[in-house]
Amino acid sequence: MSAISALHKGRRQLLGRLNETFALLNLICNANSCDLIELDGELDLERLQNAAEQVIDRHPMARSVSVRRGLYFYWVHCEHRLPIQIETRSINSDDPTVIRHALLAATWERRVVAHNAHPFRFIYTRTPRGAYLQIITSHVYTDGKAANIFTGDVAQCYAALGRGQTWNPPAADIPDRSHDRMFLRGLSWWRRAGLFLQGAKGLLTDVCMPVGRLAISTPRTTDTDVLMIDLPDALTQGLRAQAARRKLTVHPFLLIAVLRTCEAFNRARGKPARWPLRIVDNFSLRRFSNDPAIEHIYDCVAVPYKLALDARRSDDALLQDMFEALEKLKQGDALAELYRLRFYHWLSLPMPKTWAVRMACFMATRADVICTNVGVLDPRLEHIGDVRVKRYFSFPQLLPPGKVMYQISSFRGTMRLALLYDRGQLSETEARRDFADAFIKALGQLVGLGQPQAEKPTEATEPDTSYA
Repeated sequence: MSAISALHKGRRQLLGRLNETFALLNLICNANSCDLIELDGELDLERLQNAAEQVIDRHPMARSVSVRRGLYFYWVHCEHRLPIQIETRSINSDDPTVIRHALLAATWERRVVAHNAHPFRFIYTRTPRGAYLQIITSHVYTDGKAANIFTGDVAQCYAALGRGQTWNPPAADIPDRSHDRMFLRGLSWWRRAGLFLQGAKGLLTDVCMPVGRLAISTPRTTDTDVLMIDLPDALTQGLRAQAARRKLTVHPFLLIAVLRTCEAFNRARGKPARWPLRIVDNFSLRRFSNDPAIEHIYDCVAVPYKLALDARRSDDALLQDMFEALEKLKQGDALAELYRLRFYHWLSLPMPKTWAVRMACFMATRADVICTNVGVLDPRLEHIGDVRVKRYFSFPQLLPPGKVMYQISSFRGTMRLALLYDRGQLSETEARRDFADAFIKALGQLVGLGQPQAEKPTEATEPDTSYA
């Protein structure tokens, strides 16, 4: 294995198929994710340190360290926690842009998946008039929901310690985190065979189907930026009412608004998509398990699936298409993605590392547009102890695998948009005008509100609904 296994005894475990993909991507970029909390007061850093340590102590999976042998990646669940420290920083400005860029830089400066540390970082930043807490992990380790589960545990433990109480919830430890075994077990062989064939079809679609592209030809960089914008209350209410009236979830409306936004972007540049635009979406596999521990697992159990949306169809027709597609996923078609990931994993095994990384990139970047519906953020983060949380935002991913990434979530009933983009490809003005404001306009037209005005951008962070 490696030196870490000799120094720290523990149980060894292979990564799940999807984590393998992100682990390969992590070789060339930091696949970091971040929960960012703007605080209305100061935290007790000694108590925060104690809370972080107790949360890691309570969960064997949180005591993981990363081990790599060739193309294989392992977790070793250490019997005892390794040292972890709350990092403290200062920003001598209250300018929102300066703060945003400094916090993003802190998230990116190093990988959190390392052979000699648990996959978490805690950064506490003070400004002249505020304070921010970042809890950083990696897409190799968690999905968006799992990330704010961990953050919510830290907040809950911090509050208990402040009351002089013991924080002692049951530990969630899934011995075998292979997604295939967790979510495909119990299925009949004929059902597995059908899913296997669907997964093979998905692989062929990835490789062979022509893809509509965004009209952005500038070479990609790793200079990620993010815009964080509250959706207008009237739009949020209208969207939810329209979805309820049609007996749909909010999610199809979001996807169609993304499609219309990208269609308008291409049309304005005289480059309408020759092929239907492909959008990568995420689907939570938790709904396929009755194991309550999975609701508290810090592993990635949301899989990407791809939609090829034809902009020539009407909004009503697309809503119906999306409803039917999502219903099929909910009935079990999402599990076929596990077989597609397994095929990619098998294909990567005999390849040199460089080719394997390229395959992982191909899988994740075969679409220019990503839409992630993070869901309702953890209500335990209304406060951290006696300190009120002003704003809370969960970035389930900070490197957009495509050219533009939409993340939608809600906190305290407010829906918010986080738009991730490459600052080397788009200016802030272009990103705001062509992809954020245009998205809000498209949503408004879908629910019959004309052109709602965006709320004032949030100074530091967040975004409804759950994974598709």
